[in-house]
Amino acid sequence: MTERAIDAVLQRARAYLRHTSRPTRVVVGAWPEEGELDTMATLENPPRPRQDGRRSRYDAEDLVLTRRDPRDADVVVILDMSLSMTGEKIALTAVSAAILHMKLEAVGVVAFDTTATTLVRVGEVVSARELVRRVLMVPAQGYTHISAGLEAGLVELRRSKRRERVGLLLSDGITNVGWDPVKVAARFPCLHVVQLGRDLPQGNRACRQMALAGRGRRFHAPTTVALPGVVKRVIREVFRT
Repeated sequence: MTERAIDAVLQRARAYLRHTSRPTRVVVGAWPEEGELDTMATLENPPRPRQDGRRSRYDAEDLVLTRRDPRDADVVVILDMSLSMTGEKIALTAVSAAILHMKLEAVGVVAFDTTATTLVRVGEVVSARELVRRVLMVPAQGYTHISAGLEAGLVELRRSKRRERVGLLLSDGITNVGWDPVKVAARFPCLHVVQLGRDLPQGNRACRQMALAGRGRRFHAPTTVALPGVVKRVIREVFRT
């Protein structure tokens, strides 16, 4: 592996993120908290009647303000790196991991084939370059043991002290070794699934069931080339409110 390969992955990730804002959450408050006036929310709550019988009017405490704060979340990305993930597929998986790292900041990474390996622990501070290096060093080999990957992801999420803890599985959903991944998915606080590759009935059913059990959503990347764009969509639709 050369530094040039890492440079190429990072360059592509930055290109996808050129017009993407940092994930935030909306906080609603009242005067005098910092924020912008939410006109619609204020008008939905009429001012309290005046005791002297005169026409009601808004006072400072009747105003509703909103602001956007950074999301207080830890995310663990669980990457399918089994035998089918070779060459360009691994590079594009690395691009997707870099996108998540650059936008979400607090990201753990687990890779799995027949067994699972933790590449970045929750709370570990690594650069995007180091994360990409670790992903590219994983050899594509072995069978698809999704439940092992999910178990390792759960271990990392349990380390989190943040209010929001989310798993994000990238896989075709077709497990060929191990136990039922749907049962493991049900133990996540929240698990979203990005189904990779063709929309085959077995994989489709498994990915939908895992997302449902994990109280998350199922997304679909029909090709690995489409994966970074789908991951960007996940950030926009799931991690921004």
